[in-house]
Amino acid sequence: MAASRQVASQRSGPRLVAHEAHGTHQASMADELASTVEHLLSTRYAAARLAEEIPTRRVVQAITGESLLAELAAARQSGGGQPASRSADPETPQRSGSFLTRAFAFAGVAVILLTLVCMSPLRDYVPSPLRDQVDRITHFALAR
Repeated sequence: MAASRQVASQRSGPRLVAHEAHGTHQASMADELASTVEHLLSTRYAAARLAEEIPTRRVVQAITGESLLAELAAARQSGGGQPASRSADPETPQRSGSFLTRAFAFAGVAVILLTLVCMSPLRDYVPSPLRDQVDRITHFALAR
């Protein structure tokens, strides 16, 4: 027995290392498979327990013309007979801001667009007095 160990230790070449690595790889694959099976079984067990705990209730109701009329009559009685006003409709959007706020916002957007046009190849289409004013302002702003 001691002789076989000596022989094994003398043959510790690349073949033996590859064989040990292959064995380690197989062991890790077996561990992964076992953990996957364990996870699946525990998930199925938990799902089965959950299905047992929650009873499934099915309410089957036949909808007929008479039942619809009865529901309509009940809704009219609970509403007090008053029609819903259109002003209380939540779907209509509320207008925010005043006219002055919207005018300043429009002017700001217009100034930004004019500046961008004056800095683009389309600057030849802008009247020269306006283009010169924009050039002075941008030169003053960028010089600082």
